[in-house]
Amino acid sequence: MKGVDSSPADIEGMTNKPILTCAGDWNLFCTLEAPLVAAIPQDSCEWRRSYGRPSKSVYLEASFIKFNKDKIQSELNLLKRPIFHIYWTDCVDVEYYKTTLKEDIELWLKQLEKTGITDWMIVLVETYDIRKTNKLLPRTTVLDKIKGDFAIKPTEDRFLSVINPIKSEARSAESWRALVAKIRHFILVAYNKALIKFEEHMREQREKRNDPEWDFCKYFVLQEQLAFVLEMLGLYEEALVQYDELDALFSQFVLNSNITVGPKWLDTFKQPVTTWQAVKLTALVPQHLRDLITKKKASLLDFRSYLFQRQSAMLLLMFKPVEIASRCITVVHNTLMELSLLGASAVDGAAACWALLACAETLRAVDRLAATNNVLDMCTPVQAPLLHNAKDKLHELGKLCGLLPGSPDPSSEQLHLVVMLSAGMGDSEPNNQHPTPTDRLKEALCSKTSFQQYYLELAEMAMGTYKHIGRLRFARLIGRDLASFYSELGETGKAVVFLMDALRSYEEQGWRDLAAQTRLELVAAAHKMNDVDRYTKLSATIACTAELEILVRNFYFEEMLKSIKEKLSDKQDTVLAELNDCFKLVSATLIPSERDVYITDNKVQCRLVIECNLPKEVTCTRTAISVEPCKEDRNESGKKTPVKSCKTDLTVNGSVSSQTNSPRKSTSDVVESELTNIINSIRLDDLKPKNPLLNPLQITSQLHYKEDKTLQKATIECQNPKATLRRSDSTKYRKPSTTTRSNYQNSFRREKFILKPGLNEIDLEFVSQTCGTYMLGQVSVVVEEKLEFLSNALISTKMGFEVVTQGINVYLNKVDPKKDLVAGLEHEMELIVTSGSSYIEENSTIVLKTSAGLQIGLIEEESPMTRELSVPINACKPFETIRVPLKLFASLQARSEKSIEHTVWVRCPWREGAGAEEVRLQWARPLRAAWRLLTAHARKFVHVALQPAAPPARAPPLALARPALHCPDAALADLNPPVSHTVVSSDGTTASFMWELLKDPLVKAEPLKATFTVEYRPLDADEPYRTYSCPFDIQDYMTLFVIRTKVEPSKGSDFCRASQVCCLHLSVQRVNETEYTSLMYEVLADQTMWAVLGRTAGVITMESSSGSPASVCLDVMPLTGGYLPLPTVRLSKYIAANTKDPKKDISAHHRLEPFSPGQVYHAGKAKQVHVLPPAPKEHVDPSL
Repeated sequence: MKGVDSSPADIEGMTNKPILTCAGDWNLFCTLEAPLVAAIPQDSCEWRRSYGRPSKSVYLEASFIKFNKDKIQSELNLLKRPIFHIYWTDCVDVEYYKTTLKEDIELWLKQLEKTGITDWMIVLVETYDIRKTNKLLPRTTVLDKIKGDFAIKPTEDRFLSVINPIKSEARSAESWRALVAKIRHFILVAYNKALIKFEEHMREQREKRNDPEWDFCKYFVLQEQLAFVLEMLGLYEEALVQYDELDALFSQFVLNSNITVGPKWLDTFKQPVTTWQAVKLTALVPQHLRDLITKKKASLLDFRSYLFQRQSAMLLLMFKPVEIASRCITVVHNTLMELSLLGASAVDGAAACWALLACAETLRAVDRLAATNNVLDMCTPVQAPLLHNAKDKLHELGKLCGLLPGSPDPSSEQLHLVVMLSAGMGDSEPNNQHPTPTDRLKEALCSKTSFQQYYLELAEMAMGTYKHIGRLRFARLIGRDLASFYSELGETGKAVVFLMDALRSYEEQGWRDLAAQTRLELVAAAHKMNDVDRYTKLSATIACTAELEILVRNFYFEEMLKSIKEKLSDKQDTVLAELNDCFKLVSATLIPSERDVYITDNKVQCRLVIECNLPKEVTCTRTAISVEPCKEDRNESGKKTPVKSCKTDLTVNGSVSSQTNSPRKSTSDVVESELTNIINSIRLDDLKPKNPLLNPLQITSQLHYKEDKTLQKATIECQNPKATLRRSDSTKYRKPSTTTRSNYQNSFRREKFILKPGLNEIDLEFVSQTCGTYMLGQVSVVVEEKLEFLSNALISTKMGFEVVTQGINVYLNKVDPKKDLVAGLEHEMELIVTSGSSYIEENSTIVLKTSAGLQIGLIEEESPMTRELSVPINACKPFETIRVPLKLFASLQARSEKSIEHTVWVRCPWREGAGAEEVRLQWARPLRAAWRLLTAHARKFVHVALQPAAPPARAPPLALARPALHCPDAALADLNPPVSHTVVSSDGTTASFMWELLKDPLVKAEPLKATFTVEYRPLDADEPYRTYSCPFDIQDYMTLFVIRTKVEPSKGSDFCRASQVCCLHLSVQRVNETEYTSLMYEVLADQTMWAVLGRTAGVITMESSSGSPASVCLDVMPLTGGYLPLPTVRLSKYIAANTKDPKKDISAHHRLEPFSPGQVYHAGKAKQVHVLPPAPKEHVDPSL
């Protein structure tokens, strides 16, 4: 029977069907039985269950028997009792019904009622006759008479009329479908009633389980009837629940029996185990085992076999091979535990045989079912434990029967045991093309060869399956078992392979105790194989294993020394081993050089801190770190590093330096150092491998927009999905092998010293003959001349250094770095030449050339300073310094800048063809001169002011003497007092000088060229005076107009009073000839003192022939009392707009041009007028 959405075809193992009885016309039913039996399972029917259980859609089948009142079974037998009863008749004559049929139906119903049966139905089969269709129908039919006589309201639907499908198939289709549907419905209704009563009875029996007379076997048979019925109805999952409840109930009794006194019925399962046949996982019921349970003769293995077979049958029908396999392991473990708890006697190995066969049969059934449903991949994870358990049980049998490798031939007792075990397994299945698990086990117990073949097959299949599903720890565990098996076989090489895999996993996953035990097995295998290299390495590793006792460690330490001296002394090459097995790198540090850079032909030192795990001191023949040059292609990036680079760096300390790094490297070397990104120190924490699972995922968020720029969706995209989704397999547990030895021709090294247990600081040295960037590579520690430990821990750390050939460096430095360079004063400087790692030849000359305004010379020579100087350099050895004192003078020029920049070009003989290097020097300006033209009516005065131009920290105070103003075209009158010298300091002290310009006012003024000179020297130094000159031009200095202003009170007033209108008289008088006759005046009054009433500006015209002044009167109002300065008047040139000839270069609008400061003299600029305060208010009108 199948459940929901299952086809009724391919029904495997079902022998029970719902039983229906037939009364009435048996011959009539026989004609309809075949189509009825075929029609019932064709469609599903909904089974509405009680107690709120969900409804199920099930397929039904039925078997029909003739009604017999004497064979109606009791209600407690769900399988053999008829579940539904049908009365068949084809009577169409009402009179016949009244005389005969009525009594027969009444008798049938009374018999059913007598036994309490309410599930019945009466079917009237009619024959469709075309000849009777035109006649009038009778008033009442036989069906109506039957309903009238026997029907009550709840049973009206149990009377049905159907057209005989045998005689009229086309007309009977609808009525036939209705009949089949009614039968399905009434069968399920009948089962629902029966199951309710049955479950109540079963519940009552379960509640009595603690009674002394209660029997589990009887209860098992009782509840199994419910499972059979549910299975028959296609409800395999609910049927499985019934078996699971029985399983749990039995297990609970067994567990309780270990604590308290068990019930009497449990003694049945304590009887000796005589058979341990394989569990046949099919849907058929193993009747022989069920009979044993019914007769209370089943052993524990028989009962467990039957129960597991029935559970598996339900799972097979539900197509759940994975759950079958997962349950098998649990059943096997529980059964073996129950055997021990109950103390059931059995032949040695019987339980192992049963467990092995159970696992093998389950594997065969799962493979068969999974292959038909394409779920092999899903079953793989649960197959591995089955294979593992089968392998363990086979090994147990081999040990009992003397079949393991290395054991002596089986004794008579062992042979007798094999015979008993084979007999207990029973006969194999007949007509089977392939050998069954029973056949394979019997064959394996017959000979050592077959046993070994079967054991290796199971072990390798289990190990391969574990690897396939990623459970590598179980795979390594089986590998250790295989190693032991192969070692007993004498194939030690194969055993070593499995042990090495296990050791690698233990080390990487931190199982140190297991790793230590595995090393002991490996060293025994190496000794057995006479593998001296492996034995020596393993002895050293075991001697460093802290998890072992010190006696064991000391023993293998001595074994290591003994093996090196006796067996490896004649060997030329060293034995390579892992450094981490015996030593631990704590840190590696490059010791800085005295010159901050590493120079060719000089020592480079590296301090290596190593923790030695050996229990005793040992002689270290050599410790080395390989040095590998950087493999960067420098031609591609345009960088070159010659074998010996001569570098010239020009540096001036302080604020005037052009380059400040010392010693210097060329630009290409700086760029190269940044690209390599090397480090010079690393600790143990940096050497620990990072967990790749902690690396951040390379994912980015992306926003996708529609055409109208609205957001469509937001996604997260992986930039490198191949790296993220890389296959995870056993390779992730493998660390890179370091057995490949690097080239130690260039290396840091130290030889012949003692390594002590614990921390050891080792200083290694390396001398480079060529320049370049070097990276630290492999670490090598050679012990006792023959055992070499290697580690690649430093390769990926980018730890390295750069070796340069230090060229000849040239510096231009101040003697006193605290003082700045000041223009106009002589300064001492030094030309410093450092030879670096090169030789300077005799008669070498450095040429210095300066920019205009800067002179240079040698202090030791009395020759005058020049712009070009040749400095001879004596012969010099490497890393020596030559100092040449120089003097420099920058001329002080009259400019507005605060500092002056000069350049010194340096040409060295060892840089031929490279051009001269330039050094820029900043010179502070100590003085700045400013002049002004002052006017007193027609007289003119020149005022010159000297003030410091540099901050106090940069320029010293200066003493000034003999100021002079030279003007060839005009006479000057010196107005300065006779003083010996004047001090100018950068703290704010300034100097002022004045001369009067003696010029005939009637002579036309021409531009004048004047030069101001003054002598200066530092105030605190006894140096000769130097001359500072400042030329300037004097233009438009003749007075053209004189402006006079006067404020008078208005008429009727004697005084000017605040808030009263006054009159401002403005007078403009021309004093010299000029072409500007149209003038604009503007009154610029202080708005807090004066208010100008009316216009504030106007245009006046000065007649060229008239000498009379032009006057203007304006109304002004003083705003406050006191002595107020007169309003200021500004006079400008007024140029009218050009309206006659627009082609001329004159603007179409009028414009103003200012006069030069000396052309307009304001005679009333310093005048004041006395303004009285406002008059007091004598009377205030209250109405206001």
